[in-house]
Amino acid sequence: MKLRPWHLMVFVVSLSLGLIAGSFFAQERAKDILLAVGTNLISSVFFFILLELYWRQMKRANGKEVDGFDYFKMARNIRKSKSVRMLSTYILPFTEHAKHQVERRELLESIAKAASRRSFAGMQLLFLHPASPAAKARAAERQDDDVPARMAESLACLKALAKQFEGDGRVEIRLFWRTPPFSLFQTDDFASLSFYFRDRPISEVSRYEFFTDSPVGEFVEKTFDDLWRDERTVTLAECQRQLASEAD
Repeated sequence: MKLRPWHLMVFVVSLSLGLIAGSFFAQERAKDILLAVGTNLISSVFFFILLELYWRQMKRANGKEVDGFDYFKMARNIRKSKSVRMLSTYILPFTEHAKHQVERRELLESIAKAASRRSFAGMQLLFLHPASPAAKARAAERQDDDVPARMAESLACLKALAKQFEGDGRVEIRLFWRTPPFSLFQTDDFASLSFYFRDRPISEVSRYEFFTDSPVGEFVEKTFDDLWRDERTVTLAECQRQLASEAD
């Protein structure tokens, strides 16, 4: 059996209680020694627990920086989450990019798996409107890829996704117009964000992982909500009608 920290804690607590209990049956000098040792041991355990709880809270508040983005990890998190949020211009697994087809399958299967659970609360997907000035600006920044084509591929994937969950109000897809402040991926109270770089996809830049009950989490969630309710943000169906009317 693998030794874990709680095994040692149980042993120390048991030993300290045993020493304290033994002190009641010992002679005067031994009684003081056993009582002192037992009390110090159990005090050290309680101090360790308090320190561990404080350290965990500090880690939740501070977050951490990681390199790149793991879409497979995102898929695993979606499967067991009650709520999901995405904010980005587009993501490569939702396009026809040859290197991201396995990730595409994993993400779509995870979304279907999550939505099939009764405990699933909902999913909000927020991507950049392909006709917006922000999309044109991002296309000018990304000379390493055909951004308009990727956005069209992403829109087709989102259209198929919307059709799959048609009538299920828990899966919502909207397209925003303003320049995105950052990309965001969130499952329950765990999230990560990254900023946009020239000629680099968001999956290849450093990301900041954090919990949403931290100060940065509260700011990020408020920013997402503001963009979700922005007057220029439209549903996927409205976006398709706008693009169709422009084509005519």
